[in-house]
Amino acid sequence: MRLKAEHTQKLKGIIVQFGFTIAGLLILIQATAAWQTREHWMVLFTYTLLTLIFSFAPMRTLNSTITLNNAVIFTGILLYGAWVGVWTALIETLIIAFLVRFHLIKALANTGQLLLTIWLVDFMQRVLIEYHVNSMISDMILAVVYWLVNIVLCAIGISYYFKLAWFSTVKNLAKGTTLIYLILMLTGAIAVRLVEGYGLLALLPIIAVIAAFNGVVRQYFKGLDNLKAKVDEIKALNRSFLTAMAASIDAKDQYTSGHSQRVAHWAKEIAVLLELPPEKIEEVYFGGILHDIGKIGIEDEILNKDGKLTPEEFNRIKQHTVIGYEILKQAGVFQNLLPAIRSHHERIDGRGYPDRLRGENIPLMARILAISDAFDAMVSNRPYREGVPVAEALCRIEEGYGSQFDEEIAKLFVKYIRELPPEKLKAYIRQGEQTEKEEFLEKALS
Repeated sequence: MRLKAEHTQKLKGIIVQFGFTIAGLLILIQATAAWQTREHWMVLFTYTLLTLIFSFAPMRTLNSTITLNNAVIFTGILLYGAWVGVWTALIETLIIAFLVRFHLIKALANTGQLLLTIWLVDFMQRVLIEYHVNSMISDMILAVVYWLVNIVLCAIGISYYFKLAWFSTVKNLAKGTTLIYLILMLTGAIAVRLVEGYGLLALLPIIAVIAAFNGVVRQYFKGLDNLKAKVDEIKALNRSFLTAMAASIDAKDQYTSGHSQRVAHWAKEIAVLLELPPEKIEEVYFGGILHDIGKIGIEDEILNKDGKLTPEEFNRIKQHTVIGYEILKQAGVFQNLLPAIRSHHERIDGRGYPDRLRGENIPLMARILAISDAFDAMVSNRPYREGVPVAEALCRIEEGYGSQFDEEIAKLFVKYIRELPPEKLKAYIRQGEQTEKEEFLEKALS
């Protein structure tokens, strides 16, 4: 998986640093051949000025910001063809690059990406004109093409520079902005048709509509920001509640002090290695916090027994997965964590419990937790034994590839642990453990 990601990153680098730049240069040469600015200096000046103004006055949404410069460039393509879009975009991008001190390679790549978008939209416009497509339908098609091409190409650049997954970047760019973006593009198209039919004065009502729309959108997203702040507050309370619950679980089982926190930590690291979305990473972490909640329903004399467990007692402890599952299910809370609670002791070969699930029938969250749970159980000190060396624990995990553990996920985890600095690894392993002095004081005060 890591090798595939490296190849993908190299390919994106070639596209961004060379593909976009070369494409932009070729498009610029073509636009120069169709040079019309000598008759349209005022047009070029007006469009460049408008795109610069709108670049520094974006419309903010919940997840991102939208600038109106693309809508302005889009109207230029519809009215005058690709040349005005190309030259406007070029001048605007170079001025912004100079003002904000962009890296030259990035500036060239950004320019090339925008010019490629403009060229593809203009090409599609010529095709639609050739087939005599109705102007209203043509405008809608071109607005969608502009949005789609721009978002796909932008995602390549963003995912390359920030080392993100391309498809996830596309989804994040599209989330919450698509409708507003298309409305702005179509508003620009309507403005073009009004200017063609009634002259520049027809723009006045369009400008008024855009200004009113901008005000409504700002108020709407201001309200959403306030709502998001409340949601974040509730999430913080949930985190505190889950952490307190994990502490109570660990306190009930004297042999596993800090176990839930450490399992959650390693599970979160695995989720990051798998490049899961942020919300899924958070779910995996909380799944680790609560994975042993069912121990609340296990008798203390079994959990804290000094000697070896009888088969009946061991079977009783195995019930903690089902007990925890039923507790959360009946409570109607944290339903997204149910797979972690019930299935974290399942095995890839189908010999786990409680449901003897096999392979990918085991939920991903549970496959992750099976590894982090086993690793912590092996390396952590317990009152009745010392933890095994990390190297030995990793060897045991390797022995369980494809039988106890998901091989692909386990390989990622083993590689990650071996590359961790020893001091950091030791600190993580000992996190939450009681020292002998703390245990003595606790017993003396009880």
